[in-house]
Amino acid sequence: MTKKILLVLFILLMVAVSIIAYNFYKNIKEPINKTSFEAIPINAAVIIKENNFNAIYNKIASTNIIWEELVGNTTTAFTIKNQMHYLDSILSGPFAPLFKNSPILSSIHLSGATNFDFIFYLPIVVDASEADIINKIKIVTKKNTESREYDGATIYTISTNNKDKISMVIYKNTLVFSYSTVLIEDVIRQLNSNNNLLSDPTFSKVINTSGQSEDGNLFINTKYFSKIVTQYVNKSTKTYLAGFENYTGWTELDVNIKPNSLSFSGFSFNNDVDNYFIQLFKGQKPQEMELLSIVPSNTSFIYYYGLSNSKEFFENRVKLLKSEQLYFNYQSYLDEQIKKYGIDLEATFLQNIGNELALVVTESQSDILLNNQYIIFQSNEIEKTKESLSAISQKIISDIVVQPIEFNGYSINQLNIPNLFSNLLGKPFPDFEKNYYAIIDDYVVFGNSENALQTFITNYTTKKVLSTNENFKEFYDNLSSSSTIFIYNNIARSTNLYKIYGAADFSPMIDEKIELFRKFEAVAFQVTAEKNNLFYNTIFLKYNPVYKQETSSLWELELDSTISATPQLVVNHITNSKEIIVQDDANTIYLISNTGKVIWSKQLSERVMSKFYQIDIFKNNKLQLLFNTKSKIYLIDRNGNNVGSYPIKLPSDASNGISVLDYSNDKNYRLLIGCSNNMVYNYTAEGNKVDGWEYVSAESPAVSKIWHFALSGKDYLVVPLKNGKVKVIERSGKDRLKIENKLPFLSNEVYLKVGNNLNKTYLITSDTLGNIVKLFLNDKKEVITLENIPKNATFNFFDYNNDNSNDYIFMWNNTLKIIDADKKEIFNSEFQSAITQTPLFFNMPNKSIKIGLVTSNQIYLINSEGKIEEDFPLLGSTPFTIADINNDKTTNLVVADKRMIYTYVLK
Repeated sequence: MTKKILLVLFILLMVAVSIIAYNFYKNIKEPINKTSFEAIPINAAVIIKENNFNAIYNKIASTNIIWEELVGNTTTAFTIKNQMHYLDSILSGPFAPLFKNSPILSSIHLSGATNFDFIFYLPIVVDASEADIINKIKIVTKKNTESREYDGATIYTISTNNKDKISMVIYKNTLVFSYSTVLIEDVIRQLNSNNNLLSDPTFSKVINTSGQSEDGNLFINTKYFSKIVTQYVNKSTKTYLAGFENYTGWTELDVNIKPNSLSFSGFSFNNDVDNYFIQLFKGQKPQEMELLSIVPSNTSFIYYYGLSNSKEFFENRVKLLKSEQLYFNYQSYLDEQIKKYGIDLEATFLQNIGNELALVVTESQSDILLNNQYIIFQSNEIEKTKESLSAISQKIISDIVVQPIEFNGYSINQLNIPNLFSNLLGKPFPDFEKNYYAIIDDYVVFGNSENALQTFITNYTTKKVLSTNENFKEFYDNLSSSSTIFIYNNIARSTNLYKIYGAADFSPMIDEKIELFRKFEAVAFQVTAEKNNLFYNTIFLKYNPVYKQETSSLWELELDSTISATPQLVVNHITNSKEIIVQDDANTIYLISNTGKVIWSKQLSERVMSKFYQIDIFKNNKLQLLFNTKSKIYLIDRNGNNVGSYPIKLPSDASNGISVLDYSNDKNYRLLIGCSNNMVYNYTAEGNKVDGWEYVSAESPAVSKIWHFALSGKDYLVVPLKNGKVKVIERSGKDRLKIENKLPFLSNEVYLKVGNNLNKTYLITSDTLGNIVKLFLNDKKEVITLENIPKNATFNFFDYNNDNSNDYIFMWNNTLKIIDADKKEIFNSEFQSAITQTPLFFNMPNKSIKIGLVTSNQIYLINSEGKIEEDFPLLGSTPFTIADINNDKTTNLVVADKRMIYTYVLK
């Protein structure tokens, strides 16, 4: 997968934020002290200027929640707090007269391959000898100093209370100190040089644009700062980011500190010589970010371009590729597509991109991002774009006509060109394995799969978008509504992103401090192109501990084929947690862990007809899976292996799903199954036919569940037959009761209601006319006529209103109606889409009852008031299961759609 700048952009912003928050903020009201700037080595990654260190330290320490959280939760911040306190005590004590509140500069530099260090610069504004200053240091610190000569200056070393050593030099009216003696040597060499930062025209330009910020100024050199950033990412991401140092030259940012936020704003200067990446946007006017009206509300990352002239942007990109010796690869890719498909992608694809282009990543609950990434562009002529993309697609597939996939009123198509986006758009836009796309309003949305786009469309149609999210709106109010570049990272939703792209030691730290991460809402980096080669930058970080995981997939898993069957939960007898067993449409069964990993898969030749039972055949508290297909009974152990002599070949094709009976709850199981030869067979758990079984062939096969119950010391096995007849037999298979009356021909589900005697025990179903039919085991029959129930409505029997009396539930087309035992209507609702599965009923952990409905591509959960639960509908097309699969007191929902298994977290 193409690596992205996701994590690094976050770190780039966050490191700047953290440095400021940790160390140095100030008032810019004094003229620039040229001597101090001349002392800074030109390889500085970051420079911080503070006019009144004591005031800013007190402001941070006493009012800033961000700083308080960092100090309380990280050893790094705690250590820096102590260093700041130490420096504050010195500057507000005996040293104060030496500097008279002069500006303090600090700079950050690479220190070796995997570290960085600070240098602090204090201009000396009163007459004082070097010896006087050193004596004051000894008095304040109560420490002796060591000294050595270097290039015309004396380097002093002194131990701190933390057993660290500080190196310092007093040279050319500046006191400079650092924890790195090597950096002090660099400062001395810099002061002895004629070439310094103030002779750099780019630095001079940005320093002249710096504002009068009360909280300080920040200067960033992208070339060196990017090298610090890459210390926090893994090796592959570091390689990918190698070109980021060419983003721009120097950037100046004014600092603004508030109790729950940090903001930085200022200019980058772009000359016409150095071929910086930022030159791509020269002359582009910022665009209103209307794209936010379609982006999902659970977005974790946005990388956005606002383009007033996209044609000029792509022309500039070609120029940049040529200057970086990358044009040959780009042109070769274009030539290859012309040769292979006869398609000029510059003329047919890029011309469709209008004023907005973005990479969007939604919150992922795992380390797989395939279905969480989207590339979106706006089109100024969407109908022409639609025709153009269709024409490209048709050229690729030649004479094959592929029909689009319809979903919620939107068409999902495919543009199967490999490596499309990395070549045409460049970093950080990823390539997809399959370029599915849909058109939403004036936007073309690309995703990796049909399911990914269905999720995107569902969020849009249910109005779960960023522009309506209250927290995001409040956050966005601190930024301009129009952007040339906009990078947004929801920190609370990005912990898995950071694990994917972070260095090896980053992931454990995230897990340990995940609650801290989720207290930070987001950070954004916004750029707008201005005149005279200037670009105005804004960085905004907000603390807002309101993270709420939206009902979204805990994990997703793609199987080898589509899925029509219900994903069923089974118990892991080792951990007592839940696992998922499901069969796909290619007849492969999968056992899936509660974290979304396939434990094993097993190819069968037929569809599973029964539910998956778990039995303990060896009576050792280890469970096996029992089920049947049309021709066999299977018993499989936890590792996916057949047990004993299983599978058992049936004498005739099965006519129903197997029933597992344990008469005495002693694990002496009996396995009853009906076959198409009108027989019911009885097996032991070992797979042997039960001796003494005397079932007599019936007129019709058993097609429903076989029930067992006991009354007055007698066992009754109830066997409904396809023709409506009912056999009631003993454990031996002999007839126990003779039932002359019949149920209607069984097209609907049959339910058994056991009373305290046979007169009150009955089977219940509905006929094709919508009448309720009860067949009592004393051979009495009752037909209940209900109004406004159409023919062939699906029937269910369940206590919906929790009054200890089952209710009559009917479903047809898009309508669900529930009638109680007194014929009173207690629920009647119509839904937008046709209901495709029998309604499901769930007793929730809070004792409420919820209805589960399945349509062709969405699932619903309905509360007792008949209202759709918040965050529904969700993507899914099979019956689903609700349970706590991880034993963490969190309710999960497991469903399938197409080839995907989704496990959602419910609120």
